[in-house]
Amino acid sequence: MKVLIAEDDASSRKLLKLFIDSLPDYHIAGEAKNGEELIQYAASEKPDIALVDIGMPLLNGMEAVKACKEFQPSMQVIFITGHDDYALEAFEVKAVDYIMKPIERNRLYGALDRAAQVIYSQGERVQPAKKDLKIKQQRNIIFIPLDDILFIERMDRKSVIHTKNKSYETNEPLASLEVALDSRFQASHRSYIINAEHLVRIEAAGQMYKAYFKDYGETAKISKHKVDELQRYKAL
Repeated sequence: MKVLIAEDDASSRKLLKLFIDSLPDYHIAGEAKNGEELIQYAASEKPDIALVDIGMPLLNGMEAVKACKEFQPSMQVIFITGHDDYALEAFEVKAVDYIMKPIERNRLYGALDRAAQVIYSQGERVQPAKKDLKIKQQRNIIFIPLDDILFIERMDRKSVIHTKNKSYETNEPLASLEVALDSRFQASHRSYIINAEHLVRIEAAGQMYKAYFKDYGETAKISKHKVDELQRYKAL
């Protein structure tokens, strides 16, 4: 996937580039510092996805995106901004997500994955099949079928992958594992990623929620602000 970064702040561009460079299926198609450069890059590079700050000089990101949509309507847009004033307009231009700064890596990865799913559904790209999660255990490499994974939790500096019949431990962080997962996996909490297809029940538990899985005794945590997102996924 070709990704265009449109951001006038150098430190934000650097952070976005760092996050995207760690994803094997995405590469940077250009870096625009204002709205006019965004339009120029969109016309010349034909990016699949644009990460756009709204408060840019010369032409703000919202107006630049509207101009881009005239000649490249299939370009998926993720707004990344410090202002919440344009959320309604973002909906009108069919933005994939509206992310408030500071940028959270897992939120960005989730938005990129949703943008990719839209592109695949439109037939713009052939979706690469993801069948197994590859993890390292000491000197061994283990392949775990994605279909078997119920949830992954971060615990005591290790990531624990829960399947119905067995749990696996690895030193790899959640962010690294999430890159290898597909859209059915949702970051439900800063320490949990769950396979929404195996989710059977959500229960309130104080300030949090608990996720239950069929024929499995252990539960995962869901943050309050992630509940609606999971419910929307289950309703699809």
